[in-house]
Amino acid sequence: MTTVDRDATGHPRARGVRAAWAGGAAGQKLAAGAAALALATGAALAEATLTSGPASAAEPEAGPGQWFIDDYGIDEMWQTTTGKGTTVAVIDSGVEATHENLTDTVVKAKDFSETGADGTTPLGDGSIIHHGTAVAGVIAGNGSGPGPMGVAPDADLLSASMWLGSNRPESSPPSRQQAAAALRWAVDEGADVVNMSLGWDDPTWDPDWDEAFAYAFEHDVVVIACVGNRSQGARKAWAPSTVPGVVGVGGLGANGQVRAESTAPGIAVDLMGPAEDIPVPLPGGEYGTGDGCSFAAPVVAGVAALIRSDDPDLSADEVVAKLYTTATPVDGHTGVTTPGQPDPVVGHGRLAPLAALNAEVPADVPQARQQLADWVTMHRRAPATSEQAEPGDDSGKETSREGQAQVTPATASAAGPAVLIIGGLAGGGLIAAGIARMRRTPRSDADPPAPPE
Repeated sequence: MTTVDRDATGHPRARGVRAAWAGGAAGQKLAAGAAALALATGAALAEATLTSGPASAAEPEAGPGQWFIDDYGIDEMWQTTTGKGTTVAVIDSGVEATHENLTDTVVKAKDFSETGADGTTPLGDGSIIHHGTAVAGVIAGNGSGPGPMGVAPDADLLSASMWLGSNRPESSPPSRQQAAAALRWAVDEGADVVNMSLGWDDPTWDPDWDEAFAYAFEHDVVVIACVGNRSQGARKAWAPSTVPGVVGVGGLGANGQVRAESTAPGIAVDLMGPAEDIPVPLPGGEYGTGDGCSFAAPVVAGVAALIRSDDPDLSADEVVAKLYTTATPVDGHTGVTTPGQPDPVVGHGRLAPLAALNAEVPADVPQARQQLADWVTMHRRAPATSEQAEPGDDSGKETSREGQAQVTPATASAAGPAVLIIGGLAGGGLIAAGIARMRRTPRSDADPPAPPE
């Protein structure tokens, strides 16, 4: 393993670490689908119960390349709380629980794709199969090897796997239906925070989601979702970030400015988090770095878990209120312009973890449950027509992007790591982040083609 370049304070320099990882990587690059893992053979269990969470070091340390840990003051939060006693659900493509970076972190898992998986077997379109494992590492990685230390390293994880992307098996339920069922399961299993680094390129949602998200809010759960990447066609925030009460997260670059390709504007944007050069674990014992709001969201989820761990008496609404009222301005944006009217690009502003931890609960705490109920009263008045899709149906619209998945070599562009372009049904296209993938030992795979402009 290469020597980590550190600055005067002892913190890793993201750019230096990235250069060290990418050095000589011409023979190390993998095509987008190369990490696809076979589904569990034999009688795979539909649900798996695993060991309880890890016992992390008393004083966690940022892993190589985790520039945002120091930059956002998360390391200072670790002096008070590491997330012990909290549970974060990852609704995604499945978390590879046997990865060394996630050993003993996933305490329970269940699959909702009805493909015979068990929640810990990564699944979905080949270009997306890595996604859940990567997101889980951002939240609760144990810092082993070159891997990340999770934002809440002592939090327990729940893994709810669903089929993401194109090529969904005919036997698998519509993806929106899977998401609703996964959310209810996570709530029933005791999730304090739910992370949904996924989305459908449509700001609307089905009526069955009204009940599923209301169920989460009624049971005092913080629900966090990314708002979409412009690099994947998101010109406005996508569902489920648009559901009232859900914390919608957009992406900032390492320079603290809006990373346009890693976020989408809209009133659903609530907070901005780091979305560039985020170290992640990948299935098969691999590691890489990722870009996109898919990885900003789990940073916020981890911070929410830290706050709930520090003060278990706080309600989900109070945690969210603390996050919103302590957010700081983003260069070029004013943040909250008028009471109740956040900036349409950055929402309340940049995540301020330590300030949120130490802040008093504001006097005015919006209630997620009521926000959603008010929306339902306003927008669900008209009866459904026979032309409307059934709840959870993915068949609303199709695009010509179905099945496209391309990745650029990590060294091909000065802009940073590979950008993963995910296509598929407009009603079921995952908002996945870019991943620069690399193995510990070189291999001679040919470089895949560059993505379209």
